[in-house]
Amino acid sequence: MKRASRRHRRPAPRPARGRGTPGRPPGRRRGPTVTEYSRIDIDLVREAYQRSNPNLVSRLESLFGEREVVEVEGLLGIVASVLRALASQGFSRVDHWEARPGGWLPLPEPAHERLEEPVGHLLHALRSDAWKKVGGARSFAARLSGARAIRADVTVRRVHRERAHAVTVELFGPTSSRDLQGIERSLRGELTVARLRRNSA
Repeated sequence: MKRASRRHRRPAPRPARGRGTPGRPPGRRRGPTVTEYSRIDIDLVREAYQRSNPNLVSRLESLFGEREVVEVEGLLGIVASVLRALASQGFSRVDHWEARPGGWLPLPEPAHERLEEPVGHLLHALRSDAWKKVGGARSFAARLSGARAIRADVTVRRVHRERAHAVTVELFGPTSSRDLQGIERSLRGELTVARLRRNSA
């Protein structure tokens, strides 16, 4: 009488060793880091505000007199550079801006906010006597947004003791590391940066 043959079960294959983490196939890269809040602090080179864009100065002189331009050029030159840098990264809509002390400035009309860059809106807002608020201001603050769900709060401050200016840009909303690098690159391209620091959460 023949014995029933035993069926040998093959051992289950061992998982291949790789660099992948548990639950993640090896070789798949993680996506870019995304933060909900970031703050960029910039110290500018001393006397950098005297190197204002000649095009901006000529546009200011067409609105005000030469005397008035001297009063507002320092702070406005830095503000215009920051607005240009952020507009190139998609922050083209002005939600709020004000001189401190001084108060709010007129906002762009909704029908025209897409037809001109924020710097042009700023010059338009200063056409009446609003420029006097900037002439005596210690800082200028603006809130910008764009098509994405990210908001940028900007503050430009005079630093009289060191004859320089300082800039703070706070970003609210999902921002990738690539986006942050692009914003920082644009700011460096428009400003004479002595030091730039970033804190993210």
